[in-house]
Amino acid sequence: MSRKSARTESVLALDIGATSVKLCAGVLQGRQLRVERLTETPLPPDAVREGAILDPDTVYKALRATLASAGVKQKHVWLSVGGPQTTARPVRLPRMTPETLQKSIQFEATRYLPSAAEEHLIGFQILPSGNDDQMEVLLVAAPRSTAEPLLELVEKAGLEPQVLELQPFAALRTVQAMYGASLPYAYALVDLGGEHTQITVARNTTLVLTRFIPIASNTFTAALKGYFNYTEEEAEQVKHGLNLSDLIQTGQPQENPPLRLIQPIVDELIREIRRSLNYYQSQYQSQGSKGHIERLYLYGGGAQMHGVAAYFEYKLGIPTQVLDPFSSDAIEPMHVHPDQIEHGARWATVLGSALAPAEAAQPFVEPLVEEMPAPTAAAA
Repeated sequence: MSRKSARTESVLALDIGATSVKLCAGVLQGRQLRVERLTETPLPPDAVREGAILDPDTVYKALRATLASAGVKQKHVWLSVGGPQTTARPVRLPRMTPETLQKSIQFEATRYLPSAAEEHLIGFQILPSGNDDQMEVLLVAAPRSTAEPLLELVEKAGLEPQVLELQPFAALRTVQAMYGASLPYAYALVDLGGEHTQITVARNTTLVLTRFIPIASNTFTAALKGYFNYTEEEAEQVKHGLNLSDLIQTGQPQENPPLRLIQPIVDELIREIRRSLNYYQSQYQSQGSKGHIERLYLYGGGAQMHGVAAYFEYKLGIPTQVLDPFSSDAIEPMHVHPDQIEHGARWATVLGSALAPAEAAQPFVEPLVEEMPAPTAAAA
């Protein structure tokens, strides 16, 4: 379909995180997102923590300020929710029809959730793998205590939520829109956020593992503040001036005390990422090299640290890049500030949410039909 004849649709997406409210307003023209506005309003510490809204009044004011700054008239909005209490994992169930699964998903989910199933909003996706007796299902759940206050605030602001999804699904959509069928069979996304780092593994177009690591951008800032008695602003400035690629060249940055302080924290984060990747590999070891993770995509505020991709690649031995959503024809910045374009990795989640209607019309990448891997002895 040519661009001129492609159907156009206005779209609005929100990402309410630990440090800010992000908004994307644009137009979907066929398979392309044309971004008209990216707007962000900072949030004070502890207004949102681990995905939960702790200060609704403050978050509501920030949301209203964001909407006013963007000047959008669109009411339908696509949302994402995050936090360590959210769940997304493949599970194996006896083969049944989608209708039967819809009726029984609450019961089936009980075995995999940290608290009672009725305390969660639950969804599922049947994966393109299995055998005659079993099916593989992606179980998705978010605590009502996290999701419902978010929905209430958005509706209070006069918006009409269309979709509420987990944040890694939105970022995964951004990657798939950018690279399409050229993506590896298995790859990982690493969200270097303020509160935590989230690693997501995608295999055959589908999320198969997500894990939160309590080491993040704020961890580096706190270490610099505590050791050097910096103010918050000074610590942030020093952090953004560091270049992790210097660690590759020198081994120990003897002439850069802040970098020497940060190095063991970064290395511990990388070790945790490696453990997650090893766990994934143990679950799909029967697939051999077909399931081997071939690339890492970094996004989030922490991905702005100089040299972060080079250092991760050096330590993990996996080709690594910082996600640049605006480098692809799938996402076109129409009226976007150059600084926002330069730091596109910070916007990967909200851009992915804005792409949701396009994916619903036609997936950006089609999965391959495959046999379910044989069970292993690894813990669930």
